[in-house]
Amino acid sequence: MKSDKFFLGAAIAIFCSLGSQGIAQQSGTATGVKEPVAVPSQNGAGGLSPAEAEAAAAGKKLIEAFNQGNASLVVDMFLPDAELIDEAGTVHLGKEEISALVKSFFEKFPGVQTASQVESIRLVAGLALVDGSRTMMDKEGKSFSLVRYASIWKKTDAGYKIVSLRDIAEPVPPTPKEALETISWLVGSWMNEGTDGKVEMDYRWAEDGNFIVGDLLVSSADGSQVMKSFQRIAWDAAQGTFRSWTFDSDGGWGESLWSPSDQGWILESKAFTPSGAQGSVRVAITQETEDRFKIQGTNRLSNGVTEPDYEQIVVRKAPSAGK
Repeated sequence: MKSDKFFLGAAIAIFCSLGSQGIAQQSGTATGVKEPVAVPSQNGAGGLSPAEAEAAAAGKKLIEAFNQGNASLVVDMFLPDAELIDEAGTVHLGKEEISALVKSFFEKFPGVQTASQVESIRLVAGLALVDGSRTMMDKEGKSFSLVRYASIWKKTDAGYKIVSLRDIAEPVPPTPKEALETISWLVGSWMNEGTDGKVEMDYRWAEDGNFIVGDLLVSSADGSQVMKSFQRIAWDAAQGTFRSWTFDSDGGWGESLWSPSDQGWILESKAFTPSGAQGSVRVAITQETEDRFKIQGTNRLSNGVTEPDYEQIVVRKAPSAGK
């Protein structure tokens, strides 16, 4: 067991390992959703020109009709010869085919709701080109589909109507709980023991299910407490990876940013003491078995001074008698 402050604050806080491919597949490039692009700023209210605002209002009307489950109102937003190209690339031409599609969708997903994010509106030759993203949610409010869309609207005497709507499927980004499920094997009790003492770790799900939290106890060889810490592990949707924070009983704290590697994870960790001293370490985590993993610390600095590398083995505690 390493007993110095910067091991405790930065390295012990990150005793976890997982298959990095699983989370990469869930998250896509990051969250699986591109950041919204600002709608072009003009002179009208809300940063839109009057024509752009009218096109945006028509899009809002379409969403409201959809969320009412009113197929007739949805179809009424299309021109008679409009086209709708679904995520599979199938072209639905004209109101009759579009109506059949919408009615079938509502029958399959009763109570479905959608939320739309407009990313751009461009006016070209009397048409409004509106691009954005749309999330589908079931009646319980759980997201089950994410699409990017490109639409063309034409101004008519009855307002803007859809000429063409194309949906492109996007992977639905994981919720924090879904992302953390990948490391849920960490929940339980762990130990790293050496000649100079031991570190005990007990992890559990937070009550809201959106974090994994843990209590860390460092004891000396004679059993006396050296440090007690609390850790919180979170899913960083913006980065498409994990972050963790550790708060020590003496007022110090540490943080880590995780990056997937071929063997497991690389954590760039920093620790700060109550007096303002700082430390950092790069930790590689490799799972060896279901109940055992290895951590290797390199690039280790303690207040600007290089410290030796280290390697530690962490094992799952045996169940207590009677459990």
